Parts: sequence; C-alpha cells; structure tokens
Amino acid sequence: MAELRFYEDPEDIPIPLPRNEMRFDDVSVQPYADGRRVRLKFKFPPFAERPSVDAWVTNAEGHVVASMSLIEAIEQDFEFTLHLRGPEPRGDHTLHLTLYYPLSDERPDEKQLVDERTVPFTL
Repeated sequence: MAELRFYEDPEDIPIPLPRNEMRFDDVSVQPYADGRRVRLKFKFPPFAERPSVDAWVTNAEGHVVASMSLIEAIEQDFEFTLHLRGPEPRGDHTLHLTLYYPLSDERPDEKQLVDERTVPFTL
C-alpha cells in the first residue's frame, strides 16, 4: 500500500521528473535462506509519466533463471519475490534491471531505455 506523504510547506512537495530524468533509487537484492528465491526492492523518484521495468536474474553461466516485468508503475516503492529456476541455484548471480517507456502508442514494442542497473549477488 502506498505511503501517504503530507507536506506543510508547498515548496517541499517534490516535482515529478520527466521520463528522460527518471532513474532507479535504492536497488537491492536479498537471497532468501532457502536459496531458491530472492527479494528484489527498488524505488523511483516521483514521476510525471508511469515508467515500466524489466528485471531478470542470470547465473554464472549467463543463463536467465528468473524474470519479471512491471508495466506502467503507479507506486514509487516496490518489493518482489523472484523464484529461481533450475535444480539447485548456487554461486554467483546477477540481477539486471531496465527502466523504460514505450516510444509511442503506435509502437509499444519499441522502448526508450532511461536507466539500467546490475547487482551481483551470491547464493
């Protein structure tokens, strides 16, 4: 659920960022004790247009072992659980995140990439 923020001074209200200034804030990935899942957390600054996100995890061999998409976010603060595929995930892995917008309504498959992050972690 969204956190409601109240401001006493109107000048303290953050200005929503346009798409070309958007970025990820506070990205983290935390493996669960079972070694089969990871907790993904990230935040956005206030935005003027709703951003979308693709996230995927690769193992040490470069194979994708988890993925998810967030289409036109409404909130600014997110937490997801990604389930890792494969018999027994172990060793080095990398979380990949891309923040994007569709180029146009006529070409929704073409993306304007505005931020990327990679976060290495070990199981």
